[in-house]
Amino acid sequence: MTGVVTLSDGSGGAEMDALIASFNFEDRGDWMGCDDDGAYCNINGGHIVFTTDSYVVDPLFFPGGDIGCLAFNGTINDLAVMGAKPLGVSLALILEEGFPLNDLALILESIKKQSKKTGVPIVTGDTKVMEHGKIDKIVVNMAGVGYVEGEVLAKQILPGDKIILSGSIGEHAVALLSKRYDFKTDVVSDSKSLLEEISAVSHKIKFAKDPTRGGLAAALNSICEKNSVGIMVYEEKIPVNESVKHVCDFLGLDIYSLACEGRFICVCSEDMADDTVRILSTFNADSNIIGEITDGSNVVLQTF
Repeated sequence: MTGVVTLSDGSGGAEMDALIASFNFEDRGDWMGCDDDGAYCNINGGHIVFTTDSYVVDPLFFPGGDIGCLAFNGTINDLAVMGAKPLGVSLALILEEGFPLNDLALILESIKKQSKKTGVPIVTGDTKVMEHGKIDKIVVNMAGVGYVEGEVLAKQILPGDKIILSGSIGEHAVALLSKRYDFKTDVVSDSKSLLEEISAVSHKIKFAKDPTRGGLAAALNSICEKNSVGIMVYEEKIPVNESVKHVCDFLGLDIYSLACEGRFICVCSEDMADDTVRILSTFNADSNIIGEITDGSNVVLQTF
């Protein structure tokens, strides 16, 4: 039976945004998009894009990745979804006293590997150590700077525009849980750089966002709120790995709220949608049109 439900944001992101807004950081100079994945500023007809994030994860090492690759890729992906080419990133570590040197070496090697793979250099950083028990093992903070020749990926979204998902959802969260709670699954994290994929379609799309904290539901609700639009999503069109489905059913997880670390949502005009999917399919066969922009103010999920 087909029906419709409202897909809400259960990540707590809206509450955190409201809390931060209450402190009134209003004087932002020439910077724009300060509530987006990256803030941007006009420089000689192009735009400098700046982002920062802090990363904590349990466990530190999981199927398909670790906190190092998670932090590096998460930072450059926040630049990529703004349409920016990363110029460099910073790396700051806060370590618990007694943190194993072997684990630190593995994490730093992972970051180094991603830096070499993407061609994005680590240009500055810092290290601090806190007393044992004052912090949970390690916190990784990274900031990134990128440049866009022309306009950032923040064009006006209109009813009738199509929403495209670059690949299947839920793998990262399920991979983490399998390690944390010691159950067997073939699912590995989707953590990876999105630079190449977004660069390949940036001339066809209006907007992009990676569904990290709060997953697909949070990302779609964010698009609604910031653009004053509605969204219709078709459940049968959302790509989901069968193993991920089984784990979600078994544990009672909301698959639409699970974090992804190597996927992105993009919005494009209807006439660009098929071509965009064709290009993205060369990177991930599961990419698909999953919905469209509508009049209204909510994310509506059409079930099947």
